[in-house]
Amino acid sequence: MKEVNISKNIAYLRKQKGITQEQLAQALYISPQAVSKWETNTSFPDMQMLPLIAEYFGVSIDCLFYGGDYVYNDIYNMVWDKVAGYDQQSKEAYNEVLTFFSYAHHGTNRWNIKNKGNVMHDEPLHLSSENGLSLFSGKGYGAIVTRDFFKSIDQNTVSFAEKILPALSKKNNILVCLAIISMSDISFGEMKEKLNLDETTLKASLEELVSVGVVIEKESKHKSLGFTYDINVMYHTCLCILFATLEMQHFSLKSISCCMGYGDYPIKF
Repeated sequence: MKEVNISKNIAYLRKQKGITQEQLAQALYISPQAVSKWETNTSFPDMQMLPLIAEYFGVSIDCLFYGGDYVYNDIYNMVWDKVAGYDQQSKEAYNEVLTFFSYAHHGTNRWNIKNKGNVMHDEPLHLSSENGLSLFSGKGYGAIVTRDFFKSIDQNTVSFAEKILPALSKKNNILVCLAIISMSDISFGEMKEKLNLDETTLKASLEELVSVGVVIEKESKHKSLGFTYDINVMYHTCLCILFATLEMQHFSLKSISCCMGYGDYPIKF
């Protein structure tokens, strides 16, 4: 049987909220002495007072009696523990995060998804307003950007983009990047076979991508492979997200829903 410890739980909840006994007493329209007696286990709250205390702290009455790991509205720690319950960086952890994101995405638009079955719709959902933007698909994509993030976009962003985007604008260069992403430390021969490109074309693409620093060329430990290729760690995550976002947008062109308009974003030069 669980231990009943109202005095300890009220004191814990009060301290978690960062308020004094006097402030709690004022909120409940009782005397500070009454709160002090509760917390020192000298007396207990009246039955009529329990729902008011529970409502004030955002917990259940059971939580007042028996305690709990978190108060009801401490959603961040609850989500953290839920996801952390899976193996580190596991597929299950990523899927769980995507599920949480789907609820948050729909909630941004105050879209009522309760009792409507699975929220992981394959159909892409797009939100854009003066407060930020969000893209989501149950196929495995979720992203949110707050409006304030755009304040960080400046000439340095342009310089960064100017270096790699021209190289990525060419079809064969894009194919090479995708091949390397799909198989890190890939050799020239493996890439040639994978992409079905002639040797001259493949060399030209690799030389350009290496020259701008997108691709790293290194001598393989296995002499028979010659050189192998990887995406520069500076760009790897960026490219993965970029290609995923492009696919998301390409897919969403078939049916964009939940669009709230574009608004103005605080990009300044």
